[in-house]
Amino acid sequence: MEQAHQADRRAYASALSGHRNPEREQATLRVWMGAVVLLAYGIFAWLRPSHDASMVTRLIAIYVTYGVITLLIVSRMKASSGKRLTVTTIADQALLGLALGSGGATALPLIWVMFWFLIGSGCRYGKRTLAVSCATASCVIAALGIWQPWWSENLPAAIGLGLSVLGASVYLSVLVDRLGNANRDLARQASTDPLTGLSNRYALEQIVDRAMATPEAGDRQATALLLIDLDGFKEVNDTYGHAVGDMLLQSFAQTLAKRMRKTDTIARLGGDEFVVLAHQVRDRAAVLAVADSIHSVLGAITSVQERPVSVSASIGACLLSSATAARQSGMTAVLRAADRAMYRAKSLGEGKTVFAETRDFESN
Repeated sequence: MEQAHQADRRAYASALSGHRNPEREQATLRVWMGAVVLLAYGIFAWLRPSHDASMVTRLIAIYVTYGVITLLIVSRMKASSGKRLTVTTIADQALLGLALGSGGATALPLIWVMFWFLIGSGCRYGKRTLAVSCATASCVIAALGIWQPWWSENLPAAIGLGLSVLGASVYLSVLVDRLGNANRDLARQASTDPLTGLSNRYALEQIVDRAMATPEAGDRQATALLLIDLDGFKEVNDTYGHAVGDMLLQSFAQTLAKRMRKTDTIARLGGDEFVVLAHQVRDRAAVLAVADSIHSVLGAITSVQERPVSVSASIGACLLSSATAARQSGMTAVLRAADRAMYRAKSLGEGKTVFAETRDFESN
């Protein structure tokens, strides 16, 4: 069970790895890549001094300074800013345009940077930022073709560059869509139990931890975790085989998902253990009503593939407010208390529900 939990954690973390802080990552690259280009042009200006080489080197130095400033700002901000992102996206291409405009033929090796900005904007932030970067680059190219002497004399090159920017942006837009869909599919798979299609343990943990960490006590007081263990499931497996047992789990999961409210979270922890995280339950009577629905779902399952089965549930219920009162937090503490209550329910016979008490939160 613990190995499966760790696998869920790794997969889920991999699926969400794109949320690390792309704005800081881009600002860091802005400094380091700019410094490398500055060094290269500095050496070139020293070996072959000219007005154009000097101007390009100075503008690259300005860009590196701008990169350091953006990195310092982003490092002090806890959240990304849409306005800041738009400004930096435009500034990246605009400063490059100034270098291309000031350096003429000397600055031509910097054309690759225009596409680097497009790729960085699209892959990190999506199609909206890609569109801003593409529009800025197109305006820069148009301005170069009209006012910069070298580009005016080589207008076909400017037109070709402009078409290349548009073509690359369209292709990147398609890739961004596919990448986004792939990430969503991966995140969904990483948070879903493959047998039943319900949430898995790690996805449930995220929901419980958020509920426990919320500043409003009302959310905790109105939420209960019900740990469900299927009595008689082992006999079904032993009698008919694991294939029939899996079908029983799938049938229970599908019926339970239809019976529970849309606001509730249903998860499979593994084996024959399930959890219902019931929201908007103000007292034990409301929690018992949810538990009765679970018992009735199992009571209605009398056969699987024309094979008779008899399965019931032992349920351990734990109000999140009880965990708070016991100065405990997180799903581990709540699940431990619900597990102890569930075993007491099992000792009372089939189809019983028992609430966790304060003593259930005490570590052994």
